[in-house]
Amino acid sequence: MTIISEPWYLMQPTYYSGYEREQFDGYASDGFDELLTLSPEAYDVVIEGLYKRVIVQQTSKDNVLQILSKKDDFKAGDVVRHNYIDHLVMLRPQYNQMYQKSKIEMCNINLKWVDGEGIVQSHPSVYYFNARSNFGVEEGKVMTLPDGRRQTVVQRNEHTVKLKRDKRFIIGGEAFKVIDVDYVSDEGLVNLNLQSSSDLNSSVDNLELEIANYYDSIANYKIVIGNGSFATISEDQTLQLNVSVTNNNILVTTSSIEFLVSDTEILNVDEHGLITPLKTGSTSITVKYKNVSATIGISVTESTTYAYTCEIVGLEEMKVGRTQAYSVKFYRNGVEYPDESIFSITGDDEVSTTKLATINVQDSIANTCTILAASTIGYVRLHVKNQNGLSTTSKKIKIKPLF
Repeated sequence: MTIISEPWYLMQPTYYSGYEREQFDGYASDGFDELLTLSPEAYDVVIEGLYKRVIVQQTSKDNVLQILSKKDDFKAGDVVRHNYIDHLVMLRPQYNQMYQKSKIEMCNINLKWVDGEGIVQSHPSVYYFNARSNFGVEEGKVMTLPDGRRQTVVQRNEHTVKLKRDKRFIIGGEAFKVIDVDYVSDEGLVNLNLQSSSDLNSSVDNLELEIANYYDSIANYKIVIGNGSFATISEDQTLQLNVSVTNNNILVTTSSIEFLVSDTEILNVDEHGLITPLKTGSTSITVKYKNVSATIGISVTESTTYAYTCEIVGLEEMKVGRTQAYSVKFYRNGVEYPDESIFSITGDDEVSTTKLATINVQDSIANTCTILAASTIGYVRLHVKNQNGLSTTSKKIKIKPLF
């Protein structure tokens, strides 16, 4: 007579000491690892962006599979990419000593919409056309959807929990409106009940991308760096980046701007865009906000002592009642360079106001001015400086009679 013994794991006692439990769990884990190595149903899948080795088994329900994995490999609502197709974990996992298991269902659409910040969202979704299970993914229990009704199930996350009633979608070239939202019934999932509508509008809906209210809502962010595309600073200087962000030409107030330095050995930039040099060299800073960016090149040079001077070009005398033009040249270490000027006029003592002459016109960019002499003779002082006040000079001008 042949005696059939029970499997070893059924012969274990019901209660274990701590050591026995640890030993038994180790046997179970080793057994499942061996199964992952030998089973023809073992596959490499991607769960929420991470590669995992799991068991995937067929079920009697179309597009529904059973998944077995090590504990904590997945949870309800996770997206599992199997055989190049996204699936949703539809049920809370069940556990035993060897593995966790659940049901996954094939995603047949990507649900797309524009969120409140104008960013396109696209999420794998299970879309039911005419019928769906009345009990999740259990076999043999089916609920027929009324005409014009659809149901879609999507992962519960920070974006999908913001979906509300009356939200519009375009699916298969047809418009739908959300008539009910359920965040509670199925762990990790959002259930959307949809009603067909006949309000497709090519002026607001992107029919090619199948995104409703696209042209009304899509963001058009732009970043402008007011300092230009390139700047040079010396080792002992700092530079404040002047950055503005617009959305559809409307200024955006935000603290979420990122500053990324391509070579952090040359300079630092803080969260407010203040640049502090570390050593000489060239690098670039990329300013990022959401999905847009702009770049500025920065050259850090050795510290140099600059001598700023300027010269007023024009006659030292003029006649009463007449006008006369003057200009200024700016020099840095003896070399002329472009700058902007500010002219003023005083009495001969260089302090008091004067009625002998006035500045009639001045052009700060062209660095010119025109003086109008009054009817009284005497002396005045024409002053000029550049915008930062580092370069100043004056010229004494005699107001003389006509004859």
